Amino acid sequence: MDVANSSISPSRSHEGTGSLGLTEVTLGYQVLTSLLLGTLILCAVSGNACVIAAIALERSLQTVANYLIGSLAVTDLMVSVLVLPMAALYQVLNKWTLGQVTCDIFISLDVLCCTSSILHLCAIALDRYWAITDPIDYVNKRTPRRAAVLISLTWLIGFLISIPPMLGWRTPEDRSNPDACTISKDHGYTIYSTFGAFYIPLLLMLVLYGRIFKAARFRIRKTVKKAEKKKITDTCLTLSPATVQKKGNGEPDKGWRRTVEPKAGAYVNGAVRQGQDGTALEIIEVQRCNSSFKTHLPLPTEACDSPPPSSFERRNEKNTEAKRRVALSRERKTVKTLGIIMGTFILCWLPFFIVALVLPFCDSKCYMPAWLGAVINWLGYSNSLLNPIIYAYFNKDFQSAFKKIIKCKFCRQ
Repeated sequence: MDVANSSISPSRSHEGTGSLGLTEVTLGYQVLTSLLLGTLILCAVSGNACVIAAIALERSLQTVANYLIGSLAVTDLMVSVLVLPMAALYQVLNKWTLGQVTCDIFISLDVLCCTSSILHLCAIALDRYWAITDPIDYVNKRTPRRAAVLISLTWLIGFLISIPPMLGWRTPEDRSNPDACTISKDHGYTIYSTFGAFYIPLLLMLVLYGRIFKAARFRIRKTVKKAEKKKITDTCLTLSPATVQKKGNGEPDKGWRRTVEPKAGAYVNGAVRQGQDGTALEIIEVQRCNSSFKTHLPLPTEACDSPPPSSFERRNEKNTEAKRRVALSRERKTVKTLGIIMGTFILCWLPFFIVALVLPFCDSKCYMPAWLGAVINWLGYSNSLLNPIIYAYFNKDFQSAFKKIIKCKFCRQ
């Protein structure tokens, strides 16, 4: 729906273009607006096309999770090709010149594609939620068929929201001005469309990503706790009879040998154990638990009751601290990623849907500057440009595929 200005009621579909009001516009405005919107459309088309090409050409990207991202790119490409050019023309000319039938088609496509794009974000969030909260069972359930069902649902819901105005769910005033292309301002349809296309999906995404964050944080911290527990159980101390040298005359005597056996791959220093008749162990045998490798490490000749921390313990403490830092870094990265996903979505669409919900109810009592209506409308459209950046371009696997596309390696193959 067009977020309207002071002189015109909300026009357009509920994902749409902003009209500046039915007043004459200058040539300078038209040129500048054409350049800005043309650049946005070209970037959106090329960005989403690259994502589709990357998934189609790179076998390693052909996974269920990426099928959803690819379908999102197809939807955003449809927005960029079918909706944005007409929306840009409406914005530049500041009036609708394509007739009422084309207006109805434009509004239906606008609502259908933009709603489907938003619902694709919900489908991706749902897939990620299942993957992180039920990783073992969901491996078998995460099939192309399930992805196809989710994708079909996004289009079905979009269809159910976009079609009613064409079947008569509108007010007589919606078509009263031939120079304006307006969505239905019927109060019932306004609530139905805005909640179905945005507010319910927004609530669902907030819940899903909130639970994803909690589950991810729990798993990260659980890993750190395991590392701390491993620090205690990493060595096995055993006492066994051993033959040692007496300090005085060097005659062999029976004593006790303390063996420190670390887990696989660990290296340790031993500690001194007091033997019989003042004897002390001069060496201690250290070996890997899963290996036949053994080594003797020299020890101080004097026994001590409270030996200093071994190098193994110090190394273990350092490893545990390193794991804590890595876990903290992963947690911050998770917060950052989820923040970017939800922040971008809310920034692009929330202003638009607030206006779309409020304006039909306050009608002429509400005033909004023309430029603000245009900014809010195109901010929503820009989500189709930002989606491939957020969901694909930050992914290292996609980056590799994009480089191949740029270098035309697929063409040579």
